[in-house]
Amino acid sequence: MKLVFVCLTALLLSLLSHSAFAEGYFLRPVFGISQLSDTDGQTQDIGTTDGLADISVDSGFNAGLGFGYRYLNNIAVEVFWEYRTNDSEALLDDGTFFEEGNFASNIFYLNGFYFIETESSWSPYLGAGLGYVQEIDIDFEQNGSELSYSDSGSLAYQFFVGIDYKFTEQFIASAEFRYSSVSVGTLEGEENIGSISDLDYKPVTLQVGIKWFF
Repeated sequence: MKLVFVCLTALLLSLLSHSAFAEGYFLRPVFGISQLSDTDGQTQDIGTTDGLADISVDSGFNAGLGFGYRYLNNIAVEVFWEYRTNDSEALLDDGTFFEEGNFASNIFYLNGFYFIETESSWSPYLGAGLGYVQEIDIDFEQNGSELSYSDSGSLAYQFFVGIDYKFTEQFIASAEFRYSSVSVGTLEGEENIGSISDLDYKPVTLQVGIKWFF
């Protein structure tokens, strides 16, 4: 019991110890796991008949890089680039099955953060962002051939919660959970081979990263 009391006391003192986070500019590389729900879309001029395409999506990955500024000890803003990709399969209304493919996006966000001060090396935060979709595309692959459909210029938004841990004044590790939603337009085929529309794209992300202050 004495040992347990000593350990709990040491933990409490470490949490209460003052450890203010640095203000200033930072770079934030991240990578993580991307999860998408299965979806369907309306096809036109793909296969022998128009109709719905049932798309099954596997877990994938994301990577990104942010450039931002933290001020007032609990507020930060950031310009953030993110790429993500998820493997997929697709079944068309005419029975055509594409056993391979991927659903991917390239998005730029403007993010805002609010950090909860704890006077310790830990700092929980929450935030939101508004994004511009540079490209979103889906590929259907079958027997070595590929059909690719893409769109750009759509809007996206995201909400996130996370926690920072300060190693030094310059280097801070973070873990983050994000929900994103993209307003997907009609994805047009390369070489004018049909189109697909009404796709849902609402990825959930669990990621880790490092902030480097300079």
